[in-house]
Amino acid sequence: MDKKLGKYIRTKFDEEKAINIETIYEKELHKMLQAEQGVLSKSQFKAAKGAILNRIAMYKAFKTYIDDEKAAEYSKEFMMAEQAWFKNFTKFMTAGKWRANTFKWMFSKVLKSDVWDKEICKYDKSGLDFNMTRCLYADLSVKYGVPEFAPVFCSGDYYVFGDMDKLKFSRTQTLGEGGDKCDFRFTNS
Repeated sequence: MDKKLGKYIRTKFDEEKAINIETIYEKELHKMLQAEQGVLSKSQFKAAKGAILNRIAMYKAFKTYIDDEKAAEYSKEFMMAEQAWFKNFTKFMTAGKWRANTFKWMFSKVLKSDVWDKEICKYDKSGLDFNMTRCLYADLSVKYGVPEFAPVFCSGDYYVFGDMDKLKFSRTQTLGEGGDKCDFRFTNS
């Protein structure tokens, strides 16, 4: 059990429930990791283990004591706390025009991962636009019976990218929210 997660669980539940949630979390995560080992590529498995399945397991464990909406709220709260460092990094990386261009270049390299199927629509001085037509976050949410959790992953993008200085982030739809793509737009400002 991740120490930060264990500590967070105890801020929301009494000790007995916390222990049960941790046990359920560990069993769910272990079961999902076993099922995906050898099925996903090495990079997909790394993403699934470090950022997707652990969060799905957390959400499913929370649901043993609270309703879907509250479980999603707690999961999102914990995820945002985990991503605070990355939000600060993106703000730092977009504080000036040169940094924003470096950020776009770095992000274009991350897009080469097989965690997504994507198409870069534009990458120039005015911004970086791309569409994702497959997303492992949404796919695994559906596969493990919690499609309602996929939008929680999607909301993390606005948290991380919504406060950048020289780049403005926008999106009109996501796969996780029922769209036919995730249309990411990073526009120079």
